[in-house]
Amino acid sequence: MIKKLILFGLFLIFLPPGSFGENSSKWVNGTAAIINKKVISIQDAFVYRALQRAKTGMQPVLLEEEGDDLRKTVQKIVFEEMVIAEMKNLGKEFNVQSEVAKWISGQRGGALEAVKKKYGLTEQDISRKMANTLAADRFVQLKIETVTPVITEEESQKYFKRNEAQFRGKSFESIKPNIIVLLKKQAVQKNLEEWIKSLKDKYEVSMLLDNG
Repeated sequence: MIKKLILFGLFLIFLPPGSFGENSSKWVNGTAAIINKKVISIQDAFVYRALQRAKTGMQPVLLEEEGDDLRKTVQKIVFEEMVIAEMKNLGKEFNVQSEVAKWISGQRGGALEAVKKKYGLTEQDISRKMANTLAADRFVQLKIETVTPVITEEESQKYFKRNEAQFRGKSFESIKPNIIVLLKKQAVQKNLEEWIKSLKDKYEVSMLLDNG
């Protein structure tokens, strides 16, 4: 849960606010973003969301997003591509192929076939895309674990004393677990913001959808 809450906000750190405006069919073969000379098309965003919907059981699977929803999906893809590039740079790999193959096997004849047919994808294409997403997710989880600090008793007490008025007479011991969770979340947020900014500096990213 902490990871999802943190990453939702972090997508906006390296890309400026605003909306893409109304989407139309002319964008299907258009370019949404470029990262390290790799083109991310509008269709890539449609495929990404379709696969995520197929994986989670959301309907309709083939819904093609517009406006800010489309923009957020493109942001997620760019973030994922930066993470994958960083993994390669560090020589980090995750064995996710068996998990992906098991999921694909369970999807044959259903939503996955609709995605393949609509976007002209092969099973290998989908396997590669899902493997990248899963590997990137594992790497981010590992990163969160490595930047999550141990909150000391002294740190917790300092926070309690600085904010004692808002606790309305509750004892330190009664709210200590909540303070620890809060301080951990703040520390992880700060560390991940710094990490993502470093990725942005390292990997060249251009967002083009706003110009459409």
